[in-house]
Amino acid sequence: MESFILFALFVCVVVLFNSLSKVKEENENLESLFRKSRDDYNSLKNEIKEIKTQIAQPNFVAEVLPEKINEVGIISEPIVEVPLSVIPLADKVEEVIQNEENIVPEEALEKLALESQVIHVYDANKIVEANETPEPIANIETEPILELEKQPEPQHYEEEVYVESAFSIFIKKLEQQFIENWTGILGTAIMVLGIGYLSIYTALKVSPMFRILILWLYAGVLVGSYYFLKTKEKWFKTGLWLRSAGASLFLFGCFGASQIPALTFIENIPLAYSLIGIGIAINLYVGYIIRQQTFLSLHVILSILILCVIPEKLLITFLLASLTATAGIILSYKEKWEYHLLIVISAFIIFDIWFTQGAHSLSASQNIFAILGIILVSVSCMYMQYRSIYANTRFDRIAFITHLTNWILFALGLILHSTGSKIKIFVLFAAGILCLFAALFARKKKIFWLYHLDGMVSFILFALSIIMLNDWKVGFDVIACGLYFLVVTCLFIVYKSGESLLHKIFLGINHALGLFVLGFFAMNTNPSFQEITITNTFATLIVMTLITLIIPVFCAVKKEFLEIDFFVIKKDLSLNGILSILFSILFFISWYHTIEISFYCPILFLALLWCFLQFKFKTNTFDLGRFIFLNISIVAGLILIVTESKSNVDILYALGIVSVITSNWFVKLFYTDERTIKTIGIIGINALLLSILYKYGANHNIIQIFGLFGIALLNHEFLWIQFKRKSLSVDNQVLLYLFCLVFSIFGSFFFLYNTQFLNNTEIGLIAVGLSIIETYILFADKIRNKSNEIISGWRNFHTLNSEFILFNALVFGFSCIQIDYIPVYLGGLAVITFWIFQRVEKMKRYNIYSFVLLVGSILLSIYLAIFKTNNISENLLYGTQIVAILLSVAYSYLQIKSPKEEGKMFSTILPVNQNLWIIALLFIQLEIVYLPPIFMLLAILNFGLILYRKIDLASESVLIIGLLSLLTSVFYSIKTLNSFTLLDWILQLSAIVLLIGLVFLIHKKEFIKSLKIDYQIVLNIWLSVIMFSQLEHKWLPVFWASTAIVNLVLYYKKIGNKKEISIVYYLLANFHLAFISFNFYESKFEFVYLIIFALLALYIFIVYKYIENFEFRNSIIIYPATFSIGLFLFLSFDKGILTFFWILESLGLLILGIILKEKYFRYVSLSLVGVCVIRLMFFDLSNADFLIRALVLLGVGVVLLVMNTLFKKYKERFD
Repeated sequence: MESFILFALFVCVVVLFNSLSKVKEENENLESLFRKSRDDYNSLKNEIKEIKTQIAQPNFVAEVLPEKINEVGIISEPIVEVPLSVIPLADKVEEVIQNEENIVPEEALEKLALESQVIHVYDANKIVEANETPEPIANIETEPILELEKQPEPQHYEEEVYVESAFSIFIKKLEQQFIENWTGILGTAIMVLGIGYLSIYTALKVSPMFRILILWLYAGVLVGSYYFLKTKEKWFKTGLWLRSAGASLFLFGCFGASQIPALTFIENIPLAYSLIGIGIAINLYVGYIIRQQTFLSLHVILSILILCVIPEKLLITFLLASLTATAGIILSYKEKWEYHLLIVISAFIIFDIWFTQGAHSLSASQNIFAILGIILVSVSCMYMQYRSIYANTRFDRIAFITHLTNWILFALGLILHSTGSKIKIFVLFAAGILCLFAALFARKKKIFWLYHLDGMVSFILFALSIIMLNDWKVGFDVIACGLYFLVVTCLFIVYKSGESLLHKIFLGINHALGLFVLGFFAMNTNPSFQEITITNTFATLIVMTLITLIIPVFCAVKKEFLEIDFFVIKKDLSLNGILSILFSILFFISWYHTIEISFYCPILFLALLWCFLQFKFKTNTFDLGRFIFLNISIVAGLILIVTESKSNVDILYALGIVSVITSNWFVKLFYTDERTIKTIGIIGINALLLSILYKYGANHNIIQIFGLFGIALLNHEFLWIQFKRKSLSVDNQVLLYLFCLVFSIFGSFFFLYNTQFLNNTEIGLIAVGLSIIETYILFADKIRNKSNEIISGWRNFHTLNSEFILFNALVFGFSCIQIDYIPVYLGGLAVITFWIFQRVEKMKRYNIYSFVLLVGSILLSIYLAIFKTNNISENLLYGTQIVAILLSVAYSYLQIKSPKEEGKMFSTILPVNQNLWIIALLFIQLEIVYLPPIFMLLAILNFGLILYRKIDLASESVLIIGLLSLLTSVFYSIKTLNSFTLLDWILQLSAIVLLIGLVFLIHKKEFIKSLKIDYQIVLNIWLSVIMFSQLEHKWLPVFWASTAIVNLVLYYKKIGNKKEISIVYYLLANFHLAFISFNFYESKFEFVYLIIFALLALYIFIVYKYIENFEFRNSIIIYPATFSIGLFLFLSFDKGILTFFWILESLGLLILGIILKEKYFRYVSLSLVGVCVIRLMFFDLSNADFLIRALVLLGVGVVLLVMNTLFKKYKERFD
């Protein structure tokens, strides 16, 4: 209580604090508005005083206005004067100020606005008001009134609106509710606390019986309050709840009197349960008299809940619960309270499950009474559904769920309280019969949903009675047959009755049960794996097969039943027909495990039976069945033929396969397709023939080879027979020819494989025989099709036999001819095949095969050249290679002369292959030294053949062969560094000469126009590489200089077109002379260096004498020579005489500058002279010999004098 008062005080404080906060905020808002109004008023008052002061001045004119008027941006143009009447404005304004000083500013502004013309002048911050009125009449001038062009609207201050927060609103509501209801809350709390304290005190002081009496007293008070409140309309429902609470509290007291230790005062069990029964009865009565299913359901649940709390699970408890549920159901008889029924049944199911759990269990005799209690509840609920209320109803969802739940209660009760007696089968069967009659009664009353449901329940009861036959040692296989027969019987009954819903249900059951039974028999077909009670699987499979087969036959006879058992996936099939097929397969398996006689006989019988049924009734089910058994009979017969030992039974298997295929052959259509059955027949017959050949001809190679071709020929002949009769579709015709080709391929490869076991004669004869057969097949269209009928689909397949003929020739060649002669054989075969291609129209692909054969000849000859077999001599090997090459030439000739465009298909690639062939053979079999000239000759040969159109080869191939010659020459030169013999020089230089000749021919004939190649550069590089790798270093500058002169002369004679080549060689000679030659300098070879100097001088002479269009020739020609000679002198000669040589070089450079009029030469010459003088002063005079010193000084002096003289004489040439 104290806590509650503290809580109430806390709430009051919160409310007061919230109210004060709100008042404070409103006060602050009002103060801000007041301050704003007061500031506006004071500002306006000051402005009016200022205007009054200005107007009162004697010299007032219209222009004298407040300064801020001048801040207006734009003044409108003057308007026409309007004379104004004189108003004593000063007195008026003064009077207004005196009388209105204590009035709100807004009122003052209104009065002032009514008595004066005011001009509002605006700046950025505030409003300035000025009265544009004249002074007394004496001072008024006739001037125009100034008027602003544009006046913005006056500024307005927006008043801030106070928004109350959500928390403040919530506190206000809470405060209001508390103020309005505080007395009720406090009064109720105090009353509850008082009753609680009194009850606890009383309970602690009195005995258990008085405690129960106190509870009943409270219950009476609650019930009595109902009679007090029922007169008040608003409190009537509350009174009902209080009465229900009183009845529940009374029931709790009855329960506590014997079950709760603190309240127990009754020890006698019958008396205790009697008291609980009285409490339950009163509780149910109170729920009943209210006439609402909510209250009645609540009281039933409370009653059952009380029974669940009883710790001891006695039979009387269960019976009391069943009586409670039955009473709760019966009390709602006059009402249609489906939810109440569903709740009661569900509560009782939960109670039953709870009751049967745990260690306490009823005895067998007690379980009988418990079952009777369950039957009582179930029958009472079932009876409720047959009332007239439900008549003429198609479906009631809640009632259906209730009835279904009731049956669940019934089934669950029987299961939980089962005694294990064998008599239960009769009980179930009797219950099924009664339920069936109940269903018929419901149908009579037109309660269709109840009819459907009870009909299904009766089916379930019958099914359970069949299942319970296992207690009588009946096998599960017989039970499965019985269940399936029951389902099929029900299916026919409901279909005949026109019950579409039940038909769909039983059809679904038929699907599910069929799969289940099929799986059951599949797991128990083998007797060695049976672990459950089985009567006779073999016999029951026969029964199941007959049951499932009779149904589609009956439906085919009685057309009205055709759709009774359609298959859910494909509705044009019969479910039982499909199951009959599957059971038949299981029957075959069972036969295999049970009976020693071959099971092929029943397979053959069923295959013929299903074929007959399809022929008779023509349904999709029988069509599917005969298709499956056709395949099974063929596969089973083939397996038996292959796996079993040789015997006369094979004839039976073969005749069986033939008979099944023949019988199905004349029943053409499979659904709407006539190809499928004939396709299977064709495949089956070919597989049969192949199996017999495999079994009886395995040890005879020749028989197997010709046997395979015989099967191919049979397919071919049968095809032509059927083609004449026009009894096969195009696809079947194609299939027959494919089998012909497949067996021909197998026969050919089998022939190839068996060549290792045959001699040459046998191989030759077999090849000839097979070729005859293949030739016949190849030209069969000319022989058999004399009417030239159009063949579609396979008209070109026969041409594949040309490949088989060629294959035979290859097998013969590789098997009977020595490998060293095979290239010649392949080359000859290539020529022959190409000739046949030109003569025979059917063998168009021989054009390609001939080229492939020629390529094979090329590759094989290269292989033999690399890996010599030592079977023949080298001369004979070279002879075979030459013959093969000649055959390729003949082949090329035939291609060129071919009248067909297809024959020239490989005319471009053939010469490439021939050249590569020859090059490969040369590389393999000749030394490298001979290759450059031979390759160059080959390039010239190709040039001639291309030029005169003897071969179709790209002109660039000549250059590629020439490049190959160059590369081999360079490689050989580098490989044999500085060790050429005379023959080497002759061969390499002859290759270069041949290249020069080839270049001459190319230029003369204008052979290659696509590639712009500078052959002069190629020749120079090739020759330079050879010389660099073979000449001694002292001769290389001579070679560079000579080559430079030769190229320069060629350029001068217009043979070469690039002078840069000569310059490169000239610079190379200078570089070699300057940086390399000093390492190999010997005094005995000074004549060589004189030759070099002479050649360089000759080159310079030719350039300046004959070459005119040479830019920067002075710099490019003279400077390198000067530098290289000077550096060579420095590195090669004695240091004492070096200065003299340099002076002579500088003199020569000066003379050249005078001759060429090149002033930069003079600068270089003078620089070199300076270097020489410095060297003379600081080196030569101190280190050299006296005589050398004197001669150097004398020579240098003379040279300097000569230079001085020349410079003075020819000075003007440098200007």
